[in-house]
Amino acid sequence: MPAHIQPNGCLLAFSESGHCLTRFSENAAVGLNLPALRIGMSLGECVGAAEASILGLPFCKHVGRPAICFDVELPTGLRRDVTVHRTGDEIVIEFEAPAPARLHAHLAAQQRMVLECLRDPADVRTLLENAATALREAFDYDRVMIYRFAPDWSGQVVAEDRKDGLESFLGQHFPASDMPVQARDLYRWLLIRVIGDALLPSVALVEEAGLAALNMSFMHLRGISHVHYEYLANLGVRASMFLSLIVDGALWGLVICHHYTPRGMFMAERIAAKMLGEYLALQIMGLNRSRRLSLVRDAHLFFSRLIRDASGTAGLAHYTHGHLPELLKLLPCDGGGLWKDRQWHMSGLALPEADIRMLLEHAGTATTNQIWYTDSLTRDCPGFAPTVPDLCGAMIIPVWPEQEDCLILFRREIIQTVKWGGDPAGTYQPCFRGPRFPPRSGFEVWTEEVHGRSASWTADDLELAAQYRSALMEVVARASQQKLQERTQAEAMQRMLNDELNHRVRNILAVIRSLVSRLPEEGDTAASYREIIGKRIHAFANAHDLAVGGKAGTSLRDLLTIELAPYRTGTNPVSLSGPDIRLNGRALTFLALLFHELTTNAVKYGALSVPGGDLQVTWQQDAPSESCAIRWQERGGPPVRPPERSGFGSLLIDRAISHDLKGTASRHFDPEGVSLDIRLPLAAIVERLPAGALSSAEKRNEESGPATLKDQSILVLEDEFIIAMELEDVLGTEHGARVHIASTLQAAFDILNNHAVDLAILDVNIDGESSLPVARALSERGIPFLFATGYGSASSAIEAFPGVPVLAKPYTMSSVVAALGNMMRRGA
Repeated sequence: MPAHIQPNGCLLAFSESGHCLTRFSENAAVGLNLPALRIGMSLGECVGAAEASILGLPFCKHVGRPAICFDVELPTGLRRDVTVHRTGDEIVIEFEAPAPARLHAHLAAQQRMVLECLRDPADVRTLLENAATALREAFDYDRVMIYRFAPDWSGQVVAEDRKDGLESFLGQHFPASDMPVQARDLYRWLLIRVIGDALLPSVALVEEAGLAALNMSFMHLRGISHVHYEYLANLGVRASMFLSLIVDGALWGLVICHHYTPRGMFMAERIAAKMLGEYLALQIMGLNRSRRLSLVRDAHLFFSRLIRDASGTAGLAHYTHGHLPELLKLLPCDGGGLWKDRQWHMSGLALPEADIRMLLEHAGTATTNQIWYTDSLTRDCPGFAPTVPDLCGAMIIPVWPEQEDCLILFRREIIQTVKWGGDPAGTYQPCFRGPRFPPRSGFEVWTEEVHGRSASWTADDLELAAQYRSALMEVVARASQQKLQERTQAEAMQRMLNDELNHRVRNILAVIRSLVSRLPEEGDTAASYREIIGKRIHAFANAHDLAVGGKAGTSLRDLLTIELAPYRTGTNPVSLSGPDIRLNGRALTFLALLFHELTTNAVKYGALSVPGGDLQVTWQQDAPSESCAIRWQERGGPPVRPPERSGFGSLLIDRAISHDLKGTASRHFDPEGVSLDIRLPLAAIVERLPAGALSSAEKRNEESGPATLKDQSILVLEDEFIIAMELEDVLGTEHGARVHIASTLQAAFDILNNHAVDLAILDVNIDGESSLPVARALSERGIPFLFATGYGSASSAIEAFPGVPVLAKPYTMSSVVAALGNMMRRGA
């Protein structure tokens, strides 16, 4: 009530500049024994020598906050407790009867007792229950309640201690209208409010003409509104005390003390009660912060792990879905999911994808990019009817700005029975001042059953959601950065590979150019020269395959075995002896060409040209000299004489061994046969093979020799026309086989269905398709087959049939015939 105070004290207000009296309460003249009290009097005339004590109080340091002085002596001999504060350009002084001296000692004991009851609480509920009991015992009120505000400013009595015979308000809810906003503002400014007797009339102020209304927000004696008087009267309450509980700067709740007879409080009592209320608020804040600290610690561990483990993640949807159950425990929910690229990935209890699309349209988070939440989908999304009615609460957390991707969490319906202290649906009533919301006339319990709502989303929930969003945004940012780095590295690698490929292709072309630039020997026909060139290129290709595929089978033994395989017959024994050593790619290339030339000469002119001739190739590693010695020895062939001119083999011996491999070579034309000694530096050696390991060439070519293909039905699956025609000509015309050419997988299956096939040659890649289906069909029918490929051994078809022979392109027709012959012998 403006311009009125309670009757248990009096008030003087002075101008700040001249300290002249501007206002006083109508009871001040009697209460201060100043019969001549009038507007304009000085502060000294009113309080005498107490002026210095009053002005010396620190009320000017904190605007609005009262300063207090106990037992101030006035000129009339009266003693008063004084409260002083500044408002606007006025100094307001409140005078009350002083507390008896014995009361101060009693209050100290009371405070100590209450503090001991509130020390080291286990949780907030226990703290509040202890506080209600201790405060009632300390200040002797009939009822002490602790009232907590909800986010909508309705409230609930969460703790209570009362005199026997009184009805309980514990657990009852009260609507926000019971504590209007202006009242809540006053409780936030002044932490204690005491009414000694609600039936005593207020005292009006006498004020200087033209003054603005006095701001009474920080006055202990400020008047009580008619509505509040009516409210207390409806409760049957004569006296009350309200202590504000300010937690983290906000009005958390109130300690409400009711007395059913008059109950005044001295200023010392009010100060003691106010301090206890502040201590209780600090304890609540401490428990909240302790709980939040534990929550923050768990959240920090989770979010740190979420970000740390995101390195190298394959996809946000899969990654988030894997961590969602842990989030649902940290931020209590019943289910959720990720809306990513307009697809729904759910976990636990969640709405289906069709509902998600409608929910996002109602929420509109794509445009606001803010966290959206509700505890009642049907209330906040009109017209939306979820197909899972149990789900009433939802929270939408956008993941990335300007995108629709978001995380959606759900909570089940919680059916609550709420007890209201009276009908919560109050209505306005007319009065002489206009419409007013009257205080309730009764406090009978109204029971309401609340449906369609989930547990409310708390401030902690919103904070965790914001942190999770930040973590997901960092995960997305890291993934984007990683993709960018990988793309940059891939582009750099591609450029390097292109440069390397270009370099190798040029080298290969240069080698082939050298191979074909040698003039044929005198008497050679075009056909024989073509065959010689073809075999040289094939040897070079073999060396290339061994170099690029080089695992445990890329060895000197492999090289010699592959080259000499067609000539290791019973009439011409070939002996290979030496440790299994691997050569680098450069050595493989030149040694392949060299051994091919030596083999060709041996077949044409040397030990392999006549029955009974034999060939021995031995090699050994000499660690002290850091070299590897290779010896080629022919015996039992035609008489040997040095050639009249140097051929390609001589060029390889004279130039390639010394120039490219930094080695030495010496050739001897002894009567019993040609011999060649080569010494290579250890730089040409890679490593020894594991003891007992067989090379791939040894496994594929343990047996080799002539076999007839006459009347054999051979399927050739090959999409290169020229290669197919050459195979048909050689196998059909020269060897009498029946050749069936297929350029597609379907054509191959047609041949298998219409013809009896004995053998097959399968190109691994047929116009971009794998020949694996045909290989499986052949395997099921028990038909031997071999693979032909230009891709090396890295093929799903080859890996599926590791025991099947493989011909590396470019291959010679003789190697095809030999491989088919080996398959026929194994089949026999």
